[in-house]
Amino acid sequence: MEVKRGLNYLDDEEPRIVAFCGKGGVGKTTSATATALHFTKRGLRTLLISSDPTPSLSDILENDVRGRITPLNQYKNLNAVELDYELVVEKWKEKFGQEVYEVLSSFLPVGEEIIDYVAGAPGIDEEFALSYVLDAYESGDYDVIVWDTAPAGGTLSLIKLQDRFYKHLGEAAKLYVRVRKAVEMLTKGRAKRDPLNTIASWENLARRVLDMLRDKKTQAIIVTISEALGVHQTERIFKEIRAFGMTVSKILVNYIVTEDICDCDFHRQRAKMQKKYLDILMDRYGKEPGLATLSQLPLEVKGIKAVDKVEELLFP
Repeated sequence: MEVKRGLNYLDDEEPRIVAFCGKGGVGKTTSATATALHFTKRGLRTLLISSDPTPSLSDILENDVRGRITPLNQYKNLNAVELDYELVVEKWKEKFGQEVYEVLSSFLPVGEEIIDYVAGAPGIDEEFALSYVLDAYESGDYDVIVWDTAPAGGTLSLIKLQDRFYKHLGEAAKLYVRVRKAVEMLTKGRAKRDPLNTIASWENLARRVLDMLRDKKTQAIIVTISEALGVHQTERIFKEIRAFGMTVSKILVNYIVTEDICDCDFHRQRAKMQKKYLDILMDRYGKEPGLATLSQLPLEVKGIKAVDKVEELLFP
């Protein structure tokens, strides 16, 4: 079976979101950046988002896009933003901090310092990243969003967290209704607005995020490498993303050593090793969702010109 080397199918399917997933160090950010560049060249209004906790997007673009949506002057249709933990926590506090305080203070005698405490809880940065993507998705400002996700474990826990959050919010509202009179007596009506309305708004937000992730126009591309660890992690990521209801549209195998790179013994052995695992990946995913490959490049990918080269390889 022939390996389809490119991602040209994206031109026909017109996705709204293309999410690059995989373990750390496999080239997700590079692939995402090249794909965003491709959409931009086609005249589409494109937003490139990186929510990787150890971001490299600014380095690749040679342009500081940390913490704010930044137009890239070389391409009028391309904006980029790189989220990191500290900025995400601050943005979460700005957007949700007061609401969290109002709900918690309706149950407990707490001050606004509780906002900082909750902001430090595990998963808050991941939860806000989803909200951030949703805002861009619903804004209508972009034809396509290319999302460089956190490494595999973070991405999968992010999806599971959102699903659990949505289910728990419904139970939270039911619980509040049952104990409402007692709560109001204890707190003496301190809440500025009905916590039920706030909980309902969170539940609505979670539902919209889930709908966005499961929409057929949201496509996940799993980036991997042709080694044993890559094969095992690809299997786990593929099963979990599909089980959640998201569309996996392609497996992209990166850093492939081709026989024409060098005829030395080192590269012959490496090409032979990679072929073994590439055959396994082809057997599992060649028909569905399909396999694409990207060759090992001689130089680091840094700057728009270097990304341009990757774009040509991904979209031949």
